[in-house]
Amino acid sequence: MTGQIADALGVRLIGDPMVPVSHIASVDNAGPQSITFVTGSRYLDALQQCQASAVIVPESLADRTSIVRLVSNDPYLCYARLTRFWVENSFPVSGGSVHSSATVHESAKLSSSAVIGANVTIESNAVIEDGVQIGAGSFIGSGVHIGAKTTLHPNVTLMHKVVTGEKCEIHSGAVLGADGFGWAPTSAGWEKIYQLGGVVLGDRVSVGACTTIDRGALDDTVLADGVILDNQIQVAHNVSIGENTAIAGCTGIAGSTKIGRNCRIGGAVSIVGHLSICDNVVVTANSFVNRSIKNPGSYSSGFPLEESAQWRKNAVRLHKLDEYVRGLSGKKN
Repeated sequence: MTGQIADALGVRLIGDPMVPVSHIASVDNAGPQSITFVTGSRYLDALQQCQASAVIVPESLADRTSIVRLVSNDPYLCYARLTRFWVENSFPVSGGSVHSSATVHESAKLSSSAVIGANVTIESNAVIEDGVQIGAGSFIGSGVHIGAKTTLHPNVTLMHKVVTGEKCEIHSGAVLGADGFGWAPTSAGWEKIYQLGGVVLGDRVSVGACTTIDRGALDDTVLADGVILDNQIQVAHNVSIGENTAIAGCTGIAGSTKIGRNCRIGGAVSIVGHLSICDNVVVTANSFVNRSIKNPGSYSSGFPLEESAQWRKNAVRLHKLDEYVRGLSGKKN
C-alpha cells in the first residue's frame, strides 16, 4: 500500500494511502499497481502521461499530476531506498541455517543467525558474524573474518586473511585475497615473491561480479568504508582506496596505488602503480593515469571515437607534434 511505503521512506504522501502497489517500474513503462519516480521537470511530459498508481516526485512537481504522490526532496535517493525496502520485504531472510552439504571446519566460529548455502566451504579459524549470508558454492579461507550483515552471493572466493566490515556485499565470481603479481627476475626466469599480506574491507563496501582484489605483499590491500566497485575490476596488491570512492567496470589499478576519498573512476580506466590520487577526483572513462593527481577536479585522456581513416591521420600527426613545435620555436633538441 502507498501509505506503508511512504511511512517506510519517511516522505509526505498526497493521495489515497490504501492504493495497492505490486511492483516498481520506469516512468515510461509504468502501469496500474506500479510505483515509479521522476527527478525533475525534464520528465514532466512522461509524468503527465504516466499510468502508474503512485509516483515519487520532487516538491516542484507535486501538483502536476493526479497520481498518488510520494513527495521527496531527493527522488533518486528515495527510489534507491525504495528498492532496498522492496527487496527486504519481498525476500525476507530466514533464521540462521547451515546447508547439509556445506563443509565447516570445527574451529570456525559461526553466528547462530548466519545463513550458509549449499556446498559452501569454510576453513579453519574463520569467523562469521551475525546476519551474514553466504551463497552456494562460496569458499571461505582460513582466518577469514566476515562482519555482521554482510552478503556473499553464490560462488564468491575469500582466500585466507581476508577481513570484511559490516553490511558489505560481494557479488558472484569475485575473488578476494588471491596472490598479487609479485615476481623477481633471475637469469633462469622468474622467482615468485610469496604474498604475505591480506585484504581488508571497511563497512558497507560493495564488490561487483568477477572483480578481483589481490592480497598485499607485506602490508594489506585496503578498501575503506563505503567504497563501491563495479564488475570486472582488478585491484592489485597493496592498493589503498579511500572512503566512498566509486569505480566503474573494467578498470585496472596497479600495485601500491593510493586513491583518496570521494573519487569517481570511470569504466576501463588504467592506473599505473605507485602513484597517489587525492580526494574528490573524477577520472573519465578510458583514461590512462600515469602520474599522481594532487588537486581535486575532473581528469580525462584519450581521443573520442572517429572514423578510422581520420584517426590514422591524426595519430600520425600527433607523433610528429614535438618535431613541429620545435620547428616553430627554432629549437634543435
